[in-house]
Amino acid sequence: MIRTLALVCLLVPFIGAFEVGFKRRFDAVNLFNAFKDVPRSNASAAKDKWVNVERPYSAEGFEPLQMWCPADDYSFCILTDETSYAAGVQISVRVDAFTPVYDMDDLGFKNWEPEVNGETIAYYTKAEYFVAPDAETRINYPDPDKNIIRNDYVTVEGFKDQVVKIAKYAKDLDTVFTKQACFLWMGLHYYYNMSEELECSSTTMFTWFPLYDGGELNAIGFMVPGTLTVGRGQADNFEHPPETAVKLIVPRGPQCMYDDVGENGVTTMHVYFTEHPRRITCLFG
Repeated sequence: MIRTLALVCLLVPFIGAFEVGFKRRFDAVNLFNAFKDVPRSNASAAKDKWVNVERPYSAEGFEPLQMWCPADDYSFCILTDETSYAAGVQISVRVDAFTPVYDMDDLGFKNWEPEVNGETIAYYTKAEYFVAPDAETRINYPDPDKNIIRNDYVTVEGFKDQVVKIAKYAKDLDTVFTKQACFLWMGLHYYYNMSEELECSSTTMFTWFPLYDGGELNAIGFMVPGTLTVGRGQADNFEHPPETAVKLIVPRGPQCMYDDVGENGVTTMHVYFTEHPRRITCLFG
């Protein structure tokens, strides 16, 4: 016990320090390259050879935001606001590569057919916003380069015609989100209206799940039931957890969800707001 306490005390300065960053994906197979850096501004996106792309739509209040995507793949794009810094992300799955379990329209996805490198590609797409829906608030935010979440909550596009607020701090999170498991390098998971009694359908399988570390929002996960087929030589921006992993992460979920994952798969992604996801240990909840 004494040794354990001593070790924790030694680790506290490193574990407890929340340094703002912007990363995506959790790769449980390739742990050395588990997290991918994401540009945090127009300038860094351009430097990384990302391209400015016309947005297909916008939630109310976020119309002025710009979108930047990798030139050859629009499955993960950043949104930037009037300050030129990151203000959200848009995540998309290719229609021709994805076999959904539920109606994507009911789940709240939009259809988008941009031209990518001269080829028209159809996507199912959704966005989340890290800033206020009010332009004046966004413009007047001090030091936008030092924070990813520049609001008391993140706005996510929920089911069809729905937007949902995810609080920056766990103490303020709407009780519709239920606490699930805490995982190393991820955080404490919460899922929308999740329980063992939940009936699985296109109106209950919520796309987004927040993760907290020390009570602060450190990531938001993206989840859509279904199988994404990645062609040879194509980059895979998503995660594909097996049924066993889903049961560990969501121990208080319905059997129908576990069955869906086992039979039809699930496609996920983590978007991190910390520079050091490996410091997430679950020691502090």
